[in-house]
Amino acid sequence: MASNTIDLLKQELPVEQDSLLLNGDVKTGLVLVDIVNGFCTVGAGNLKWPVFAFLDSHHPDIPEHPYPPHCIAGTDEARLVPELQWLENEANVTLKCKDCIDGFLGCMEKDGSNVFVDWIKNNQIKVILVVGICTDICVLDFVCSALSTRNRGFLAPLEDVIVFSRACATFDISLHVARAVKDAIAHPQELMHHIGLYMAKGRGAKVVSEVFFSALQ
Repeated sequence: MASNTIDLLKQELPVEQDSLLLNGDVKTGLVLVDIVNGFCTVGAGNLKWPVFAFLDSHHPDIPEHPYPPHCIAGTDEARLVPELQWLENEANVTLKCKDCIDGFLGCMEKDGSNVFVDWIKNNQIKVILVVGICTDICVLDFVCSALSTRNRGFLAPLEDVIVFSRACATFDISLHVARAVKDAIAHPQELMHHIGLYMAKGRGAKVVSEVFFSALQ
């Protein structure tokens, strides 16, 4: 039944996905959303792209309803997954801890500046390729905020926000599990991943299922 529902949804709300060819002609930045141990555990490095990595990181005394405690600051859960921890020492990588769902909002400083906006402008980035977790929550919220800010002309020279679908994921909570947990709601993984991509595209993002690199000159 669940499979039939997902198939029906994909027929009624299709997400047409393209292929993306990257070359050196357009300044591109890579945005990693919450690829941390708390959510995950559980080829092109020579191009030296500017990379912006969000790290979900929460104070134990400040809950994020409706979610249970997760990615507590100072624990391994709030670190990049082991396969990506080498990024912590790379000069072209900007790490930003955030204590909220929307990474764009999490980049706001008390003086009104925004670390992500500064990163775009300082690196003169025209395209961002977004990957991460969760497709329908943190990834979607960030993408929507970035698109709205771009549309208002506050994120120049950014032109395109691209979501790489195969490098995004979300979690799974079945209905019977959700019913047994206070304040929990069902969250079917494949269905919500699709909805996240659909909503992102509906807001103006480009969604791609393949990324290719042109031959280096």
